[in-house]
Amino acid sequence: MFLSGLLFAYVFNRQHPEVELSELFLYGGSFVFLVSFFLCLILSTIITKPISCLVDAMDRLSKGDMEYRVGIRSRDEIGHLSRSFNSMVDELQQYKEKMESWTRNLEEEVQKKTSEIYKAQEQLINTEKLASLGRMAAGVAHEINSPLTGIVTFAHLLLKRTPPGNTEDIEDLNVIISQAERCSVIIKGLLGFSRRTAAEKTRASLGTLVENTLNLLRNQSKFHNISFDVRFSPEFPEITMDPNQIQQVFLNLLINAADAMEERGKISISSGLVEEGGARFVRLAFADTGPGISRENLGKIFEPFFTTKPAGKGTGLGLAVSYGIIKKHGGQIQVESEEGRGTTFLITLPLA
Repeated sequence: MFLSGLLFAYVFNRQHPEVELSELFLYGGSFVFLVSFFLCLILSTIITKPISCLVDAMDRLSKGDMEYRVGIRSRDEIGHLSRSFNSMVDELQQYKEKMESWTRNLEEEVQKKTSEIYKAQEQLINTEKLASLGRMAAGVAHEINSPLTGIVTFAHLLLKRTPPGNTEDIEDLNVIISQAERCSVIIKGLLGFSRRTAAEKTRASLGTLVENTLNLLRNQSKFHNISFDVRFSPEFPEITMDPNQIQQVFLNLLINAADAMEERGKISISSGLVEEGGARFVRLAFADTGPGISRENLGKIFEPFFTTKPAGKGTGLGLAVSYGIIKKHGGQIQVESEEGRGTTFLITLPLA
């Protein structure tokens, strides 16, 4: 540009010698400077800045920033390139959101299936334990029951022949009888596992069964200081079940709750309908205000002979028997508990 200006001044001076060369350079240089300035400004506005803006946008995109958009609105090729860039970023952002959503759904599904597998594994382990216990009980219970009956019988005979003044021997014999009878109770529980008796199922109301069970317990001293909060839906349907066996489950849960609360507190019983896998189920919840169950004991709660009660207070068969009864009815029994916040047993039975 500068050389063109000099050439123009030289030619103009040869054609117009009356014009001073200094004036020509002054006005010509100014003109050349202004033209150069405006050309640079135009190039910067139209080409340099838009390209820098696109480069900056690409740099941000490469670093993961998908919120930034190029603000060029011109109708030339650079404006078209900017709109194409913004459209590409929009599609990338939508794809990223879909991938994140798909990943979250996949993680949730994996966690759900893993939890179901763990629950199924626990149920299978408990079922195998119950089956093993049943096989053991079938071979051992009768063998133990016969000599145990003899011990109780002869202890009673000795008790009759013991003089009333011999209090020490009388106390010892009473201990023998009470401990032998406790062993008899355990054996009866074992025989209950070994006998595969068919359930006598009939259509019955769970609400009525719960109320009958509470009527059996309310007058017992163990429940005098325990309040009950029973909530059943007025449209709660009847289900097919063996009322005697299901009532045995209710009795086990209520007596365990009373023992856990040391015969003082509140037991809440509620009901509801749930759907799982297209099938409808009845769900009962038995909640107490006891001390709760520790995390390490939750996985053992349905194991035979496992108990947190003091020695002599329980056999550890109540919940194991309840588990077997609910499984025979095609349902599930679960426990939710946290130390210091009570315990809730959930019973799920098929509606059909």
